[in-house]
Amino acid sequence: MQRALLLSASFLVARILAQILPVPVIVSTTSGQLVGVEVDGVASFKGVRFAQPPVGLLRWEPPTPFTSNLLFGATTLPPACVQQFAFANQAFDENLFNNPPPPEDEDCLFLNVWAPAPLTGPLKPVVIWIFGGSFNFGTGSLPIYDGTSFAKNQDIVVVTFNYRTNVFGFPESPDIPVQQNNLGLLDQELVFTWVQQNIAQFGGDKDQVTLMGQSAGSGAVALAILRHGTDAPFRAGIMLSGVPLSSSTALNFSSFNAFALAVGCTEAPGSAARLQCLRAVPAATIRSYTNGPSGGSFGLIVDNVTAFDSALQRIQNNQLAPVPILLGSMQDDGTVFSYGLTDLQAFLDSSLGAASLLLSAPVVRLLYPGLNDSEVIAAVVRDVGFRCPTKLWADTYVQSGLPNVFRYTYGAVFPDTQVFPGAGAWHSSEVRILFGTYNTSSATPAEATLSASLQAAFANFVKDPTVSPAQNWSQYDPGLLGITLAPTLAAIAYNGNVDPGNFVQPEQQSSINGPCAVWDLALN
Repeated sequence: MQRALLLSASFLVARILAQILPVPVIVSTTSGQLVGVEVDGVASFKGVRFAQPPVGLLRWEPPTPFTSNLLFGATTLPPACVQQFAFANQAFDENLFNNPPPPEDEDCLFLNVWAPAPLTGPLKPVVIWIFGGSFNFGTGSLPIYDGTSFAKNQDIVVVTFNYRTNVFGFPESPDIPVQQNNLGLLDQELVFTWVQQNIAQFGGDKDQVTLMGQSAGSGAVALAILRHGTDAPFRAGIMLSGVPLSSSTALNFSSFNAFALAVGCTEAPGSAARLQCLRAVPAATIRSYTNGPSGGSFGLIVDNVTAFDSALQRIQNNQLAPVPILLGSMQDDGTVFSYGLTDLQAFLDSSLGAASLLLSAPVVRLLYPGLNDSEVIAAVVRDVGFRCPTKLWADTYVQSGLPNVFRYTYGAVFPDTQVFPGAGAWHSSEVRILFGTYNTSSATPAEATLSASLQAAFANFVKDPTVSPAQNWSQYDPGLLGITLAPTLAAIAYNGNVDPGNFVQPEQQSSINGPCAVWDLALN
Protein backbone atom coordinates (compact mmCIF):
# COMPACT_ATOMS: atom_id res chain seq x y z
CA MET A 1 0.00 0.00 0.00
CA GLN A 2 2.76 2.41 0.96
CA ARG A 3 4.66 1.57 -2.24
CA ALA A 4 1.54 2.28 -4.32
CA LEU A 5 1.10 5.63 -2.62
CA LEU A 6 4.74 6.52 -3.27
CA LEU A 7 4.43 5.56 -6.92
CA SER A 8 1.25 7.59 -7.25
CA ALA A 9 2.89 10.60 -5.62
CA SER A 10 5.95 10.26 -7.87
CA PHE A 11 3.72 10.16 -10.94
CA LEU A 12 1.89 13.28 -9.79
CA VAL A 13 5.15 15.13 -9.16
CA ALA A 14 6.41 14.08 -12.59
CA ARG A 15 3.28 15.45 -14.25
CA ILE A 16 3.58 18.76 -12.39
CA LEU A 17 7.26 19.09 -13.29
CA ALA A 18 6.45 18.37 -16.94
CA GLN A 19 4.09 21.34 -16.91
CA ILE A 20 6.55 23.81 -15.47
CA LEU A 21 10.01 22.61 -16.54
CA PRO A 22 11.20 22.97 -20.14
CA VAL A 23 11.73 19.75 -22.09
CA PRO A 24 14.10 19.98 -25.09
CA VAL A 25 12.51 19.49 -28.51
CA ILE A 26 14.58 19.16 -31.70
CA VAL A 27 13.21 20.02 -35.14
CA SER A 28 15.01 19.75 -38.48
CA THR A 29 14.63 22.80 -40.75
CA THR A 30 16.41 24.58 -43.57
CA SER A 31 17.81 26.83 -40.82
CA GLY A 32 19.43 23.89 -39.06
CA GLN A 33 18.62 21.47 -36.26
CA LEU A 34 16.68 23.67 -33.84
CA VAL A 35 16.64 22.89 -30.14
CA GLY A 36 13.53 24.44 -28.66
CA VAL A 37 11.63 23.67 -25.49
CA GLU A 38 8.23 22.32 -24.56
CA VAL A 39 6.46 23.75 -21.52
CA ASP A 40 2.89 22.91 -20.55
CA GLY A 41 1.89 21.54 -23.92
CA VAL A 42 3.49 24.23 -26.11
CA ALA A 43 6.76 23.84 -27.97
CA SER A 44 8.55 27.10 -28.69
CA PHE A 45 11.48 27.88 -30.97
CA LYS A 46 12.87 31.39 -30.64
CA GLY A 47 15.55 33.25 -32.52
CA VAL A 48 15.50 31.10 -35.66
CA ARG A 49 17.69 32.69 -38.32
CA PHE A 50 15.89 32.80 -41.68
CA ALA A 51 18.25 35.14 -43.55
CA GLN A 52 21.94 35.88 -43.68
CA PRO A 53 22.90 38.81 -41.42
CA PRO A 54 22.00 41.97 -43.42
CA VAL A 55 25.22 43.73 -42.47
CA GLY A 56 28.31 44.99 -44.26
CA LEU A 57 27.98 44.34 -47.98
CA LEU A 58 24.48 42.91 -47.38
CA ARG A 59 23.19 46.16 -45.88
CA TRP A 60 20.43 47.45 -48.21
CA GLU A 61 20.47 44.18 -50.14
CA PRO A 62 17.44 41.86 -50.53
CA PRO A 63 17.52 39.16 -47.86
CA THR A 64 19.62 36.10 -48.61
CA PRO A 65 18.19 32.82 -47.28
CA PHE A 66 20.10 31.25 -44.42
CA THR A 67 20.56 27.49 -44.64
CA SER A 68 22.42 25.17 -42.33
CA ASN A 69 22.65 21.58 -41.07
CA LEU A 70 24.15 22.61 -37.73
CA LEU A 71 22.58 22.40 -34.30
CA PHE A 72 21.24 25.70 -32.91
CA GLY A 73 19.70 26.60 -29.58
CA ALA A 74 16.32 28.24 -30.09
CA THR A 75 15.20 29.26 -26.63
CA THR A 76 15.81 33.03 -26.51
CA LEU A 77 13.96 35.81 -28.28
CA PRO A 78 16.27 37.54 -30.77
CA PRO A 79 17.23 41.23 -30.78
CA ALA A 80 14.98 43.72 -32.51
CA CYS A 81 16.11 45.36 -35.72
CA VAL A 82 17.48 48.88 -35.27
CA GLN A 83 14.55 51.11 -34.30
CA GLN A 84 13.61 54.68 -35.18
CA PHE A 85 11.27 56.75 -33.02
CA ALA A 86 10.25 60.22 -34.14
CA PHE A 87 12.29 62.68 -32.08
CA ALA A 88 9.32 64.81 -31.01
CA ASN A 89 7.39 61.84 -29.56
CA GLN A 90 10.14 59.41 -28.57
CA ALA A 91 9.35 58.93 -24.91
CA PHE A 92 5.61 58.65 -25.55
CA ASP A 93 5.96 56.18 -28.44
CA GLU A 94 8.56 54.01 -26.75
CA ASN A 95 6.47 53.76 -23.60
CA LEU A 96 3.42 52.64 -25.58
CA PHE A 97 4.94 50.53 -28.32
CA ASN A 98 8.41 49.38 -27.19
CA ASN A 99 8.02 48.49 -23.56
CA PRO A 100 10.09 46.76 -22.26
CA PRO A 101 12.62 47.67 -24.97
CA PRO A 102 14.42 44.60 -26.30
CA PRO A 103 18.08 44.73 -27.36
CA GLU A 104 18.65 46.01 -30.91
CA ASP A 105 21.02 44.79 -33.59
CA GLU A 106 21.37 45.22 -37.33
CA ASP A 107 21.75 41.44 -37.43
CA CYS A 108 18.10 40.85 -36.66
CA LEU A 109 16.41 38.65 -39.28
CA PHE A 110 15.04 35.93 -37.04
CA LEU A 111 11.66 34.30 -36.48
CA ASN A 112 9.89 32.51 -33.63
CA VAL A 113 7.47 29.57 -33.63
CA TRP A 114 4.99 28.38 -31.01
CA ALA A 115 3.25 25.07 -31.68
CA PRO A 116 0.97 22.73 -29.73
CA ALA A 117 2.87 19.69 -28.53
CA PRO A 118 3.46 17.00 -29.59
CA LEU A 119 4.46 18.11 -33.08
CA THR A 120 2.84 15.05 -34.64
CA GLY A 121 -0.62 14.08 -35.80
CA PRO A 122 -2.90 16.00 -38.18
CA LEU A 123 -1.32 19.21 -39.39
CA LYS A 124 -2.68 22.38 -37.79
CA PRO A 125 -3.59 25.82 -39.16
CA VAL A 126 -0.87 28.47 -39.02
CA VAL A 127 -0.96 32.21 -38.36
CA ILE A 128 1.97 34.48 -39.29
CA TRP A 129 1.98 37.69 -37.25
CA ILE A 130 3.35 40.93 -38.75
CA PHE A 131 4.03 43.67 -36.20
CA GLY A 132 3.22 47.34 -36.64
CA GLY A 133 5.23 50.49 -36.05
CA SER A 134 4.81 52.73 -39.09
CA PHE A 135 7.57 50.73 -40.80
CA ASN A 136 9.94 52.68 -38.52
CA PHE A 137 10.00 50.52 -35.41
CA GLY A 138 8.64 47.29 -34.01
CA THR A 139 9.79 43.72 -33.48
CA GLY A 140 8.41 40.23 -33.16
CA SER A 141 10.37 39.93 -29.92
CA LEU A 142 8.00 42.00 -27.78
CA PRO A 143 6.43 39.95 -24.94
CA ILE A 144 2.95 41.04 -26.03
CA TYR A 145 3.40 38.93 -29.19
CA ASP A 146 4.21 35.73 -27.31
CA GLY A 147 2.32 32.96 -29.07
CA THR A 148 1.96 30.57 -26.13
CA SER A 149 -1.66 31.36 -25.29
CA PHE A 150 -2.79 31.28 -28.93
CA ALA A 151 -1.07 27.96 -29.62
CA LYS A 152 -2.18 26.29 -26.41
CA ASN A 153 -5.77 27.49 -26.23
CA GLN A 154 -6.62 27.50 -29.93
CA ASP A 155 -4.58 24.56 -31.24
CA ILE A 156 -2.84 26.54 -33.98
CA VAL A 157 0.79 27.23 -34.87
CA VAL A 158 1.97 30.83 -34.39
CA VAL A 159 4.91 32.46 -36.18
CA THR A 160 6.32 35.91 -35.40
CA PHE A 161 9.40 37.49 -36.95
CA ASN A 162 11.50 40.59 -37.48
CA TYR A 163 11.75 42.61 -40.68
CA ARG A 164 13.98 45.61 -41.32
CA THR A 165 12.43 49.03 -40.65
CA ASN A 166 13.25 52.73 -41.16
CA VAL A 167 16.36 53.54 -43.19
CA PHE A 168 17.57 49.94 -42.96
CA GLY A 169 14.38 48.47 -44.39
CA PHE A 170 12.73 51.30 -46.35
CA PRO A 171 15.58 53.67 -47.23
CA GLU A 172 13.99 55.56 -50.15
CA SER A 173 17.47 55.63 -51.65
CA PRO A 174 18.68 56.48 -55.17
CA ASP A 175 21.77 54.39 -54.49
CA ILE A 176 19.94 51.05 -54.88
CA PRO A 177 17.43 49.84 -57.50
CA VAL A 178 13.85 51.02 -57.01
CA GLN A 179 12.66 47.42 -56.82
CA GLN A 180 14.94 46.81 -53.82
CA ASN A 181 13.91 49.79 -51.71
CA ASN A 182 11.08 48.05 -49.83
CA LEU A 183 13.52 45.68 -48.17
CA GLY A 184 11.28 45.10 -45.17
CA LEU A 185 8.60 43.67 -47.45
CA LEU A 186 11.18 41.42 -49.12
CA ASP A 187 12.14 40.18 -45.65
CA GLN A 188 8.48 39.30 -45.10
CA GLU A 189 8.34 37.38 -48.36
CA LEU A 190 11.33 35.30 -47.30
CA VAL A 191 9.52 34.41 -44.07
CA PHE A 192 6.47 33.29 -46.08
CA THR A 193 8.79 31.05 -48.12
CA TRP A 194 10.46 29.70 -44.99
CA VAL A 195 7.07 28.79 -43.54
CA GLN A 196 6.10 26.96 -46.73
CA GLN A 197 9.34 24.97 -46.57
CA ASN A 198 9.44 24.21 -42.85
CA ILE A 199 6.20 24.61 -40.97
CA ALA A 200 5.18 20.95 -41.34
CA GLN A 201 8.11 20.09 -39.06
CA PHE A 202 6.31 22.03 -36.32
CA GLY A 203 2.97 20.34 -36.97
CA GLY A 204 1.72 23.19 -39.17
CA ASP A 205 -0.11 22.95 -42.48
CA LYS A 206 1.49 25.07 -45.22
CA ASP A 207 -1.83 25.08 -47.06
CA GLN A 208 -3.66 26.60 -44.09
CA VAL A 209 -1.61 29.75 -43.50
CA THR A 210 -3.23 33.04 -42.49
CA LEU A 211 -1.36 36.35 -42.41
CA MET A 212 -2.31 38.61 -39.50
CA GLY A 213 -0.97 42.07 -38.75
CA GLN A 214 -1.74 45.28 -36.91
CA SER A 215 -1.21 48.89 -38.05
CA ALA A 216 1.76 48.87 -40.46
CA GLY A 217 1.68 45.09 -40.12
CA SER A 218 -1.94 45.16 -41.23
CA GLY A 219 -0.91 47.24 -44.20
CA ALA A 220 1.78 44.67 -44.93
CA VAL A 221 -0.85 41.91 -44.98
CA ALA A 222 -2.90 43.98 -47.43
CA LEU A 223 0.14 44.57 -49.65
CA ALA A 224 0.91 40.85 -49.64
CA ILE A 225 -2.65 40.18 -50.83
CA LEU A 226 -2.23 42.77 -53.58
CA ARG A 227 1.06 41.42 -54.93
CA HIS A 228 0.13 37.73 -54.97
CA GLY A 229 -2.33 35.79 -57.09
CA THR A 230 -4.08 32.47 -56.80
CA ASP A 231 -0.77 30.79 -55.90
CA ALA A 232 -0.26 32.92 -52.79
CA PRO A 233 1.66 31.30 -49.89
CA PHE A 234 -1.33 31.98 -47.61
CA ARG A 235 -5.07 31.39 -47.79
CA ALA A 236 -6.49 34.28 -45.72
CA GLY A 237 -5.62 37.66 -44.24
CA ILE A 238 -6.46 39.41 -40.97
CA MET A 239 -5.96 43.18 -40.88
CA LEU A 240 -6.17 45.12 -37.62
CA SER A 241 -6.27 48.91 -38.09
CA GLY A 242 -4.44 49.60 -41.30
CA VAL A 243 -4.93 49.19 -45.05
CA PRO A 244 -3.30 51.03 -47.96
CA LEU A 245 -5.34 53.02 -50.46
CA SER A 246 -3.43 55.24 -52.88
CA SER A 247 0.21 56.30 -52.90
CA SER A 248 2.21 58.75 -54.93
CA THR A 249 4.53 57.29 -57.55
CA ALA A 250 6.92 60.23 -57.16
CA LEU A 251 10.25 59.32 -55.60
CA ASN A 252 11.63 61.54 -52.85
CA PHE A 253 15.22 60.88 -51.84
CA SER A 254 15.64 63.96 -49.65
CA SER A 255 15.74 62.14 -46.31
CA PHE A 256 18.28 59.61 -47.53
CA ASN A 257 20.49 62.25 -49.12
CA ALA A 258 20.43 64.34 -45.93
CA PHE A 259 21.26 61.23 -43.92
CA ALA A 260 24.24 60.42 -46.15
CA LEU A 261 25.69 63.90 -45.71
CA ALA A 262 25.10 63.82 -41.96
CA VAL A 263 27.12 60.62 -41.51
CA GLY A 264 29.97 61.87 -43.68
CA CYS A 265 29.29 60.21 -47.04
CA THR A 266 29.61 63.11 -49.47
CA GLU A 267 29.93 61.14 -52.70
CA ALA A 268 27.43 61.74 -55.50
CA PRO A 269 23.88 60.50 -54.87
CA GLY A 270 23.20 57.29 -56.74
CA SER A 271 26.85 56.35 -56.95
CA ALA A 272 28.44 53.06 -55.95
CA ALA A 273 31.03 55.05 -54.02
CA ARG A 274 28.43 56.61 -51.74
CA LEU A 275 26.77 53.27 -51.12
CA GLN A 276 30.15 51.77 -50.24
CA CYS A 277 30.76 54.60 -47.79
CA LEU A 278 27.33 54.21 -46.19
CA ARG A 279 27.73 50.48 -45.75
CA ALA A 280 30.80 51.14 -43.63
CA VAL A 281 28.99 53.47 -41.21
CA PRO A 282 28.34 51.73 -37.85
CA ALA A 283 24.70 50.89 -37.19
CA ALA A 284 24.92 52.73 -33.85
CA THR A 285 25.90 55.91 -35.68
CA ILE A 286 22.96 55.54 -38.01
CA ARG A 287 20.56 54.96 -35.14
CA SER A 288 21.86 58.03 -33.35
CA TYR A 289 21.16 60.14 -36.42
CA THR A 290 17.74 58.72 -37.32
CA ASN A 291 16.52 59.13 -33.75
CA GLY A 292 17.81 62.67 -33.52
CA PRO A 293 16.05 65.96 -34.21
CA SER A 294 16.84 65.78 -37.96
CA GLY A 295 16.47 62.06 -38.32
CA GLY A 296 14.39 62.08 -41.48
CA SER A 297 11.42 60.07 -42.63
CA PHE A 298 11.78 56.71 -44.39
CA GLY A 299 9.04 54.47 -45.70
CA LEU A 300 7.38 52.56 -48.51
CA ILE A 301 7.78 53.57 -52.11
CA VAL A 302 5.66 52.50 -55.06
CA ASP A 303 7.77 49.97 -56.93
CA ASN A 304 4.92 48.06 -58.61
CA VAL A 305 6.46 44.87 -57.30
CA THR A 306 5.83 44.93 -53.57
CA ALA A 307 3.67 48.10 -53.32
CA PHE A 308 1.32 49.85 -55.71
CA ASP A 309 -0.22 53.25 -56.31
CA SER A 310 -3.90 52.22 -56.08
CA ALA A 311 -5.03 49.38 -53.85
CA LEU A 312 -8.71 49.73 -54.72
CA GLN A 313 -7.97 49.63 -58.44
CA ARG A 314 -6.07 46.37 -58.04
CA ILE A 315 -8.97 44.88 -56.11
CA GLN A 316 -11.44 45.97 -58.77
CA ASN A 317 -9.19 44.53 -61.49
CA ASN A 318 -8.81 41.24 -59.61
CA GLN A 319 -5.05 41.81 -59.42
CA LEU A 320 -4.68 40.15 -56.04
CA ALA A 321 -4.82 36.92 -54.10
CA PRO A 322 -8.61 36.38 -53.84
CA VAL A 323 -8.47 35.22 -50.23
CA PRO A 324 -10.98 35.69 -47.41
CA ILE A 325 -10.27 38.69 -45.19
CA LEU A 326 -11.16 39.74 -41.66
CA LEU A 327 -10.51 43.42 -41.07
CA GLY A 328 -11.47 46.25 -38.79
CA SER A 329 -10.47 49.21 -36.70
CA MET A 330 -10.64 50.57 -33.17
CA GLN A 331 -13.23 52.93 -31.76
CA ASP A 332 -10.38 55.22 -30.71
CA ASP A 333 -7.60 54.52 -33.21
CA GLY A 334 -6.78 58.22 -33.30
CA THR A 335 -6.12 59.05 -29.66
CA VAL A 336 -2.46 57.96 -29.51
CA PHE A 337 -1.66 60.03 -32.61
CA SER A 338 -3.45 63.17 -31.46
CA TYR A 339 -2.51 63.21 -27.78
CA GLY A 340 -1.89 66.80 -26.69
CA LEU A 341 -3.20 68.39 -29.91
CA THR A 342 -5.82 71.09 -29.39
CA ASP A 343 -5.64 73.44 -32.40
CA LEU A 344 -8.02 71.94 -34.95
CA GLN A 345 -7.26 74.38 -37.78
CA ALA A 346 -3.51 73.99 -37.39
CA PHE A 347 -3.96 70.22 -37.43
CA LEU A 348 -6.06 70.35 -40.60
CA ASP A 349 -3.58 72.69 -42.30
CA SER A 350 -0.67 70.36 -41.56
CA SER A 351 -2.59 67.18 -42.42
CA LEU A 352 -4.76 68.16 -45.38
CA GLY A 353 -2.74 70.90 -47.04
CA ALA A 354 -4.78 72.78 -49.65
CA ALA A 355 -7.84 70.66 -48.86
CA SER A 356 -8.07 72.42 -45.49
CA LEU A 357 -9.40 75.48 -47.35
CA LEU A 358 -12.57 73.50 -48.04
CA LEU A 359 -12.53 71.27 -44.99
CA SER A 360 -11.81 74.04 -42.52
CA ALA A 361 -12.28 73.74 -38.78
CA PRO A 362 -15.90 75.02 -38.77
CA VAL A 363 -16.85 72.52 -41.50
CA VAL A 364 -15.11 69.58 -39.83
CA ARG A 365 -16.74 70.38 -36.48
CA LEU A 366 -20.11 69.83 -38.18
CA LEU A 367 -19.07 66.25 -38.92
CA TYR A 368 -18.49 65.56 -35.23
CA PRO A 369 -21.19 67.35 -33.23
CA GLY A 370 -20.78 67.42 -29.49
CA LEU A 371 -17.02 66.90 -29.48
CA ASN A 372 -14.42 69.43 -28.39
CA ASP A 373 -11.55 70.22 -30.75
CA SER A 374 -9.15 67.70 -29.20
CA GLU A 375 -11.77 64.98 -29.59
CA VAL A 376 -12.48 66.09 -33.15
CA ILE A 377 -8.78 65.79 -34.03
CA ALA A 378 -8.70 62.26 -32.62
CA ALA A 379 -11.85 61.35 -34.55
CA VAL A 380 -10.43 62.73 -37.80
CA VAL A 381 -7.22 60.73 -37.35
CA ARG A 382 -9.28 57.61 -36.67
CA ASP A 383 -11.55 58.07 -39.66
CA VAL A 384 -9.02 59.26 -42.24
CA GLY A 385 -6.27 56.90 -41.15
CA PHE A 386 -8.17 53.76 -40.25
CA ARG A 387 -11.97 53.52 -40.21
CA CYS A 388 -12.75 54.93 -43.66
CA PRO A 389 -9.91 53.12 -45.48
CA THR A 390 -11.08 49.88 -43.87
CA LYS A 391 -14.61 50.60 -45.08
CA LEU A 392 -13.36 51.27 -48.62
CA TRP A 393 -11.36 48.04 -48.66
CA ALA A 394 -14.27 45.96 -47.35
CA ASP A 395 -16.80 47.62 -49.67
CA THR A 396 -14.59 47.26 -52.75
CA TYR A 397 -13.74 43.65 -51.93
CA VAL A 398 -17.41 42.67 -51.75
CA GLN A 399 -18.50 44.81 -54.69
CA SER A 400 -15.77 43.19 -56.80
CA GLY A 401 -17.32 39.78 -56.22
CA LEU A 402 -14.82 38.56 -53.63
CA PRO A 403 -16.56 36.52 -50.91
CA ASN A 404 -15.84 35.92 -47.24
CA VAL A 405 -15.30 39.42 -45.86
CA PHE A 406 -15.73 39.91 -42.13
CA ARG A 407 -15.55 43.48 -40.80
CA TYR A 408 -15.47 44.70 -37.20
CA THR A 409 -15.12 47.74 -34.99
CA TYR A 410 -13.59 47.22 -31.54
CA GLY A 411 -14.69 49.22 -28.51
CA ALA A 412 -13.38 47.51 -25.37
CA VAL A 413 -12.15 49.86 -22.64
CA PHE A 414 -10.75 48.60 -19.35
CA PRO A 415 -9.35 50.57 -16.39
CA ASP A 416 -5.87 49.09 -16.66
CA THR A 417 -5.59 49.82 -20.39
CA GLN A 418 -6.06 53.57 -20.05
CA VAL A 419 -2.47 54.62 -20.64
CA PHE A 420 -3.47 58.30 -20.65
CA PRO A 421 -6.72 60.16 -19.95
CA GLY A 422 -9.24 59.66 -22.74
CA ALA A 423 -7.27 56.88 -24.45
CA GLY A 424 -10.38 54.76 -24.92
CA ALA A 425 -10.10 51.71 -27.19
CA TRP A 426 -6.79 53.03 -28.48
CA HIS A 427 -4.65 51.91 -31.40
CA SER A 428 -3.12 48.50 -30.56
CA SER A 429 -4.85 48.09 -27.19
CA GLU A 430 -6.59 45.00 -28.56
CA VAL A 431 -3.31 43.17 -29.26
CA ARG A 432 -2.68 42.08 -25.66
CA ILE A 433 -6.27 40.91 -25.40
CA LEU A 434 -5.99 38.94 -28.64
CA PHE A 435 -2.67 37.27 -27.78
CA GLY A 436 -3.68 36.60 -24.18
CA THR A 437 -0.67 38.59 -22.98
CA TYR A 438 -2.63 41.22 -21.04
CA ASN A 439 -1.52 42.09 -17.50
CA THR A 440 -3.09 39.37 -15.40
CA SER A 441 -2.24 41.17 -12.17
CA SER A 442 -4.35 44.22 -13.05
CA ALA A 443 -6.92 42.82 -15.48
CA THR A 444 -10.57 42.53 -14.56
CA PRO A 445 -12.46 39.24 -15.02
CA ALA A 446 -14.20 40.85 -18.00
CA GLU A 447 -10.81 41.40 -19.64
CA ALA A 448 -9.94 37.73 -19.29
CA THR A 449 -13.32 36.71 -20.67
CA LEU A 450 -12.99 38.99 -23.69
CA SER A 451 -9.51 37.66 -24.36
CA ALA A 452 -10.86 34.12 -24.58
CA SER A 453 -13.82 35.23 -26.73
CA LEU A 454 -11.76 37.34 -29.14
CA GLN A 455 -8.94 34.84 -29.45
CA ALA A 456 -11.37 32.02 -30.23
CA ALA A 457 -13.11 34.09 -32.93
CA PHE A 458 -9.88 35.01 -34.71
CA ALA A 459 -8.62 31.43 -34.41
CA ASN A 460 -11.89 30.20 -35.89
CA PHE A 461 -11.20 32.37 -38.92
CA VAL A 462 -7.67 30.96 -39.15
CA LYS A 463 -9.12 27.43 -39.05
CA ASP A 464 -11.84 28.13 -41.63
CA PRO A 465 -12.01 31.62 -43.14
CA THR A 466 -15.19 30.87 -45.08
CA VAL A 467 -17.60 30.62 -42.14
CA SER A 468 -18.72 32.96 -39.38
CA PRO A 469 -15.91 33.30 -36.82
CA ALA A 470 -18.30 33.92 -33.92
CA GLN A 471 -21.95 34.05 -32.96
CA ASN A 472 -23.70 37.08 -34.52
CA TRP A 473 -20.79 37.73 -36.91
CA SER A 474 -22.03 37.54 -40.50
CA GLN A 475 -20.18 38.09 -43.73
CA TYR A 476 -19.97 41.79 -44.43
CA ASP A 477 -22.41 43.41 -46.83
CA PRO A 478 -21.95 47.11 -47.65
CA GLY A 479 -25.48 47.27 -48.97
CA LEU A 480 -26.94 50.31 -50.68
CA LEU A 481 -25.72 53.61 -49.25
CA GLY A 482 -24.48 51.68 -46.25
CA ILE A 483 -27.89 50.22 -45.44
CA THR A 484 -28.60 46.49 -45.61
CA LEU A 485 -31.59 44.42 -44.60
CA ALA A 486 -29.39 42.66 -42.03
CA PRO A 487 -26.66 44.42 -40.02
CA THR A 488 -23.30 42.85 -40.83
CA LEU A 489 -20.73 45.05 -39.09
CA ALA A 490 -19.43 43.28 -35.98
CA ALA A 491 -19.29 45.70 -33.04
CA ILE A 492 -16.86 43.96 -30.67
CA ALA A 493 -16.98 44.45 -26.91
CA TYR A 494 -19.12 47.58 -26.83
CA ASN A 495 -21.23 48.31 -23.75
CA GLY A 496 -19.35 45.79 -21.65
CA ASN A 497 -20.23 42.78 -23.80
CA VAL A 498 -17.42 40.26 -23.49
CA ASP A 499 -18.99 36.78 -23.34
CA PRO A 500 -18.69 34.35 -26.27
CA GLY A 501 -22.40 34.68 -26.99
CA ASN A 502 -22.62 38.48 -26.95
CA PHE A 503 -19.18 40.05 -27.46
CA VAL A 504 -20.20 40.58 -31.10
CA GLN A 505 -23.19 42.81 -31.65
CA PRO A 506 -24.27 43.16 -35.30
CA GLU A 507 -24.68 46.74 -36.45
CA GLN A 508 -25.48 48.59 -39.65
CA GLN A 509 -22.18 49.90 -41.00
CA SER A 510 -23.82 53.28 -41.38
CA SER A 511 -23.85 53.53 -37.58
CA ILE A 512 -20.13 54.42 -37.58
CA ASN A 513 -19.44 55.56 -41.13
CA GLY A 514 -21.15 58.96 -41.25
CA PRO A 515 -18.08 61.20 -41.77
CA CYS A 516 -16.61 58.69 -44.26
CA ALA A 517 -18.99 60.07 -46.90
CA VAL A 518 -16.83 63.21 -46.81
CA TRP A 519 -13.44 61.65 -46.16
CA ASP A 520 -13.87 59.02 -48.89
CA LEU A 521 -13.80 61.81 -51.47
CA ALA A 522 -10.37 62.82 -50.24
CA LEU A 523 -9.12 59.25 -49.81
CA ASN A 524 -10.11 58.27 -53.33
